[in-house]
This record gives sequence, C-alpha cells and structure tokens, in this order.
Amino acid sequence: MKKTTFWLTALLTMAVSFSGCMTAKEALLPIHDEVLVYSLPYDLTYLRTLEAVENIHGWELEETEKEKGIIRASNINYGRFDDADERRATLVITRLNRHQTQVALAPTSQRVREGDKLLQQISQFISREL
Repeated sequence: MKKTTFWLTALLTMAVSFSGCMTAKEALLPIHDEVLVYSLPYDLTYLRTLEAVENIHGWELEETEKEKGIIRASNINYGRFDDADERRATLVITRLNRHQTQVALAPTSQRVREGDKLLQQISQFISREL
C-alpha cells in the first residue's frame, strides 16, 4: 500500500511540475496581437494573405476556410519536437466595412513562434497591392 501511494504521489508531482514548465515556457513567448488594417475588399485581402502564406519561406499552408476568414499555417523550421505545437498559426481575416479588412492572429495563436515575422511578411506582401 505504501509503495502504491509513493508512486502515485511521485507521478502526480511530476505531472504538476511538467504542466508548470509548459506555462512558464509559454509565458516567455511574446504576444503578437498586432492587427493589420487594409483599404482593400475582403476577397482581395483574403487572396493576398493566402498567397503570402504560401510564399513565406518556412511556413506551410495547412487549412483554409474562406467563409469564416480563417487561414491555418505551420512553421516547418523547428529543431525540437516538443515545440511543434507552438509553431501553428491561425490567421483571421475580418471585413470591417465594404472597403476595409483586417488581418490578425487568432487569440489562441498570438504566442506562436515567429508570429511577428509571419505578420511582417504578410504586411509586406499585401502592401504591394496598395
């Protein structure tokens, strides 16, 4: 009985310490909550954002949902397997009015690794349209 209690306590302690490490690691990643606003119609902004993601070195397009304004991509330049979940980004394209749209990372993706580079490349790509 004592051995079972000991191992159960040890496993529980390890689980709590690992979950604490994940929280600390996530806290080290900066938040990328920038919102890119363009004077372009929704369809054109969505198309240019999609093209930008396809042309950014190191990022691979995973999934798109045009009706919802969602583009999911992952950064394939990672060296460790334990940070692969930190390299998936969800971009949200939103219509503000008839001639204005915005591009931003979804709240769940705002701590993605290299999110600033992703947004910067999208901004440069779409700015060529203007």
